[in-house]
Amino acid sequence: MITAARNTFLLLLLATPLQALCAQQCKPGQIIATAPAARFEQRDDGTVIDKKLGLMWRTCVEGMSGKNCEDGEALTLNWAGALAYAPTFNREGGFAGHQDWRLPNIRELSSLVELQCTAPAINTAVFPNATSAGVWSSSPAKFHMHYSWYVDFDSGAFTYGERTQLKALRLVRDIQ
Repeated sequence: MITAARNTFLLLLLATPLQALCAQQCKPGQIIATAPAARFEQRDDGTVIDKKLGLMWRTCVEGMSGKNCEDGEALTLNWAGALAYAPTFNREGGFAGHQDWRLPNIRELSSLVELQCTAPAINTAVFPNATSAGVWSSSPAKFHMHYSWYVDFDSGAFTYGERTQLKALRLVRDIQ
């Protein structure tokens, strides 16, 4: 009987996506907020303004939509595809009346990391339904010609990986 119950548990564990088992965990009493909601202005057009850095972000990662980013599936591309995506996106009309969206550099992208939280390590009050996956930056790694920088939003680490890997995209633009 115990073996059957254990086997059933293992089958459920293997059949259930890991994210469904692990909800975002935050420790606000132990770690100072690095991306507090007060720093951002959420707009009704699907954008978020970072008042501190003067950047406008798309609320959802590419491929996702809806008020709470609940529709669709995160688009994943290799680094070359990620770099080519924004110019094509802009030529096809852009978003929220703007046609100057781009892939953020590693410093801009890492500014979204909320170190109080993991899985995902981002403020989900500002960026709802955010992915815990890696998200490409536009920054190449200088020491390995076939690597570029990305943020792992599961842990909040910014690191580099091979450009052939598939990662999500989050677009940004400068506020004029």
